[in-house]
Amino acid sequence: MTKGSAIFLSFILLVFVRCEFVPTDEANLAVFDVIKQAYNGDNFALIYQQLDDEIQKALTLKQFEEILVAKKGKTGRIEYWSYSSPVPQHPIFILGFQKNLAVGSIEWEYQETKFKVFLLNEFVQPTFVEFLKQNPSRTSLSIKTDDVEILNYQGNRQQDLMSVFKITVAIEFSRQSASGIIDPEKWVSLDDVNKYYLKDVDTSHAQFLDLWDKMGKIQDGKIQLIEIANGMIALSSNCNTEYLQALLTMESIQQTISSLQLEQTPSFYLSSFFLVFLNYDNKEREDYIKQISSFPPEYVLEETNKIHQILEQGGQQAQDLLDRGKEVLDGEILGIQAQYFTKASTSAYVNLLDKLNKQETFNTKFYDIFYPLIGYVSMKNPFLVKTYKHVGVKGGSSAYPKDTKCVLSIAQFQEVYNPFPYSKTTYALFTQDLDYDTEYTPLIKQFNFFTGLLSLNGYYLQAVSKALTSISQDQNIFDQQLLYQ
Repeated sequence: MTKGSAIFLSFILLVFVRCEFVPTDEANLAVFDVIKQAYNGDNFALIYQQLDDEIQKALTLKQFEEILVAKKGKTGRIEYWSYSSPVPQHPIFILGFQKNLAVGSIEWEYQETKFKVFLLNEFVQPTFVEFLKQNPSRTSLSIKTDDVEILNYQGNRQQDLMSVFKITVAIEFSRQSASGIIDPEKWVSLDDVNKYYLKDVDTSHAQFLDLWDKMGKIQDGKIQLIEIANGMIALSSNCNTEYLQALLTMESIQQTISSLQLEQTPSFYLSSFFLVFLNYDNKEREDYIKQISSFPPEYVLEETNKIHQILEQGGQQAQDLLDRGKEVLDGEILGIQAQYFTKASTSAYVNLLDKLNKQETFNTKFYDIFYPLIGYVSMKNPFLVKTYKHVGVKGGSSAYPKDTKCVLSIAQFQEVYNPFPYSKTTYALFTQDLDYDTEYTPLIKQFNFFTGLLSLNGYYLQAVSKALTSISQDQNIFDQQLLYQ
């Protein structure tokens, strides 16, 4: 680190002192650049100088340097980064490190011109890229940029989608709204929506009810259809999803899926699907597990539809079923359920989302509804509003303690104002059969950082693609050798 860098940082902060202290995105970017150079150049004292007096009283320079030396030993240099803070007073930068393309973050909070909080996080045991490399039979990642497929890592194998499939419900909702079949602004009774509410299972719906009520979007026990759809995408409410599936009809959803040439196994009414796996015969656990493990797929679909009809009609039988929902909150049971759920390949979803990214297939009115819906969460971040022309993202997961079949998936498309280096990007990442403690938990901690950097830094995207392309090519050679043996 040069003396000039220290002077530059001091100059930035002097500008703050000479006027009312109001952090800006531009100033945060400049400060981060100096911090990055200090970290990469082992000049940790420069960063320490920016900590406020309270932190310096609790942490000596030597202790601070020891912490960062240990971290850098695991990560190497900061090679990739992206600003992602919705609040300039609390800057957050996503990082991509030199070693094994590990991800992490730097964030700080201001006290006047000093940092009252400074955090550097790294995720290295293992990095997400390492896990993908080491588990080709359980993971897949496909990426397309500006009409070019740059990665198809195990992308032709169908895997568990979980809530990623809700993208298809959002597509049909937007299609019917644009066509005038439904009115997205129509107010409906919340009681009708809550017919499918598994209170002990669908925690996302509980969050939805609380947040949307605080935002004033629930009035006199009613809510607009568009807000039900927003809750399905933003918070992944299963209750909202089943209500919309019934409103739009599963037949129409499937017809649209077929017209888009998306290869995907059958979809299920979500809450009703969970209830198929109750222990209706009061069997001993071993026999019960054997029973639900041997259900034919056709039986699961038929029973799901029967239960949906019961819930739709309401009454005591429906309430009794909803009250039993918590019985499926068991890692082993949830793992079995996941094996039956809707599946598709990352390649199939990338091809679908690429069409939507380029505004193919549907008319302008469709995209006026679909883009705000599928990008609901991202476009609440003021910085991302300036970054994306449009963006769509939906994640999905199934996980519970002692579950050895956890799922973690995501699919995303975007177009940015300033190519870096790509204008349009689409990717899908699916993982399955994860052990809750040893695999799912460390992966979920870094998931948003990894996928965020894939989205916001095309050069990190290139590096990940390059790292996995070599593995994918080696696997293809191995498969060909097996074929001719």
